[in-house]
Amino acid sequence: MTGRQKSIKRDILLGAIVLLALLGLGLFAYIRAYSLDAADTAFDRVLAAAALSIADNVRVEDGHLTVELPIASLEILGASRETRAFYAVRAPDHSLITGYPDLPDATPAQDRKPRFFDATYSNDAVRIGSVQRYIDFGEKSGWISVTVAETREARTQLASVILRNSLTPMAVAGLIMCFLISTGLNRAWAPLVALENELVHRAPTNLNPIQTSVPKEVNSLVSSLNLFMQRFEGALSSLRRISVDTTHEMRTPLASIRALTEVAASESDPGVLRGYLQRIHANAVVATRIVNQLLAEAAVAHHIETTANPNCDLLELYLQAVERLPTSRMQRCRLAHLSAADDLLVRGSPLVFRELIDNLLDNALNYAPEGFIDVGLRIADGTMIELDVADRGPGIPDSEKGRVLERFRRGAASENVAGTGLGLNIVRNAANAAGGHLALLDRPGGGLIARVILPRATS
Repeated sequence: MTGRQKSIKRDILLGAIVLLALLGLGLFAYIRAYSLDAADTAFDRVLAAAALSIADNVRVEDGHLTVELPIASLEILGASRETRAFYAVRAPDHSLITGYPDLPDATPAQDRKPRFFDATYSNDAVRIGSVQRYIDFGEKSGWISVTVAETREARTQLASVILRNSLTPMAVAGLIMCFLISTGLNRAWAPLVALENELVHRAPTNLNPIQTSVPKEVNSLVSSLNLFMQRFEGALSSLRRISVDTTHEMRTPLASIRALTEVAASESDPGVLRGYLQRIHANAVVATRIVNQLLAEAAVAHHIETTANPNCDLLELYLQAVERLPTSRMQRCRLAHLSAADDLLVRGSPLVFRELIDNLLDNALNYAPEGFIDVGLRIADGTMIELDVADRGPGIPDSEKGRVLERFRRGAASENVAGTGLGLNIVRNAANAAGGHLALLDRPGGGLIARVILPRATS
């Protein structure tokens, strides 16, 4: 059972939702802290007002400090039913004038600035505000402190209201953002859907380049598809051409073989019959050569398109090609002296180079039926390798050197030599595929030099 198919669109949407969720948590923590701080700020002002109202009502009577709690301050402290309030007024010597004796007080600072802090009183969390006033009454003059505390129920309730009112539009905005992201992804995916529809509804034989407009992020993918279809079209064209050429080229020898066998079947003279058999054999040889050359051309084209390019030792491939020749032909191939330090590595498919060498040797041996075939392998300029196959045959005039490299084209000297006109074309295509080229040169003293120049590969 295969795993769940990966979806880029789903991953982006889920990633956006997770990011929004993390952002929402961060904003929740920030707004919660902000709402608590805002509630404390608002209620601290109430505490300060109550404490200042009490401090303004501290009096000196008969050498003693007295406080008449103002009704306004009591109303301020009792403004919420859920909140309980406490207060304490202390003399300069820190003795209690009125209020709750165990109510915590701020550290004396001898200034008029209100101070606020959190504490626990009567097992409840409270917020305490403290103010100080200087009282002048003789030797007992000094700073009195007024401390007012209240429980946090009202503050928590206000912070909850602020938090709720802030998060509600944020949640709605988050849902809208998710919707917009999903809509944006659908619009972004629309060109890919159009591309998919074009490919699905294409005819199987339609390998024309894709014309659908796509975003630049997908343009490289479309270019790669177009390049692939172009290469595939080239491979199909090669197969079609080879199929048509095979049918065309095989028609003549097969028709000759059939006609000769029909005539030979009614012939009683052994001498004449032997002549027919020789002609049948010659036509079979021609048919075999055509098939082998066409198959070699197809193999070269296939490996050029599909095979990775390893490093090949050209000398080793040459020696293997010579070993495949009949003994009489093998003895006619003469290799020039090589330096032991020469590194004759080329980059490409071994099969392509084998066909290149086989066709060069076969051409030279066929057109020069006598004498040696001189083969040279050398490094030129340190970056190129030259493979020369030189014969003493009739050679090729300059006017025909370009024509004999085409498929099924042969020179004037080939009238009495069996062949298909594909050998040099295969050599040229193989050399071009490896980044090199083929040159046909006149050999001093008569004959032809077929020179293949290939880029040298690093070891």
